[in-house]
Amino acid sequence: MGAAALGLRHTLRSRVWRLLPLVVLGATGGCFATRGDVRLVQGDISSLRAEILKNQLEQRDALTQTMRMLQVASDSLSKVSARTVSIQGDLRGDMRAIREQMLQVQTLLGQSQATIARLRSEIEARSAAAVVTPPVGMVPVGAVPVGAVPVGTVQPIVPPASGRTPPPAVDSVAARAPGPNQLYTDGRDQLTRGSSATARIYFQELLTNYPASDYAPDAQFWIAESFAKEKKLPAADAAYAAVVSAHPTSPKAPTALYKRAQLVLQQGSTPQARQLLEQVIARYPRSDEAELAAEQLKTLR
Repeated sequence: MGAAALGLRHTLRSRVWRLLPLVVLGATGGCFATRGDVRLVQGDISSLRAEILKNQLEQRDALTQTMRMLQVASDSLSKVSARTVSIQGDLRGDMRAIREQMLQVQTLLGQSQATIARLRSEIEARSAAAVVTPPVGMVPVGAVPVGAVPVGTVQPIVPPASGRTPPPAVDSVAARAPGPNQLYTDGRDQLTRGSSATARIYFQELLTNYPASDYAPDAQFWIAESFAKEKKLPAADAAYAAVVSAHPTSPKAPTALYKRAQLVLQQGSTPQARQLLEQVIARYPRSDEAELAAEQLKTLR
């Protein structure tokens, strides 16, 4: 209870005790109350009414002020809450964008590595071709025992008695066939140049001839990427699924499964996309794709 209310109660008590004798006299039929006493009583009553009204007004003003303060506090709290939700949403969006950019960087890094491997292969091939071979019928100095010919001269090669020259030492067909590294490098090179169909030929040859190669999961993944680049969504979806089914422990598997979900979502199948995202989280919980999937699931519920 406020100080004003306590003061008002004290004033009422004191004045009631002052008026009590007059009231008693009036109630018992006494005629001792004078006009002055009546005026005094009336003045006290008017004063009491004024003080009560004043106190009521003060209490109403205090209550109104308190309600205003509470409303301001409530509005401020609502704004802070809304701002917090907005910041959390922005942070989730930023984290998702960063992870997607990381995936893109990893893809570009793989393309750079493939280009470096291709250039290294070309350099090695050119270096091998740059070795000077002597003309037919001539041998360089050092090809015969020392002292047999003067230094700095060459000597004709005497053909065999049969008149036939010995067959040159040529590589076998197997040796000339490109290995998985070369096929993968050529495929990535074609994909970088925009020749998706040609790239798939190299990747498919790698999968056919070297199915157990370490390059096989990546080759299958880039086949899917080439189809996705051409907007051939069903073919891309099947190729991504092949990565997960044939190479479930490959680093490309969670990426392929996540990209399957994106393709399915583009085709308007939200329930199936949700199932694929849940598989990413269940099968590859520690992958970056699992975090992306968890964030995306919040927007699909």
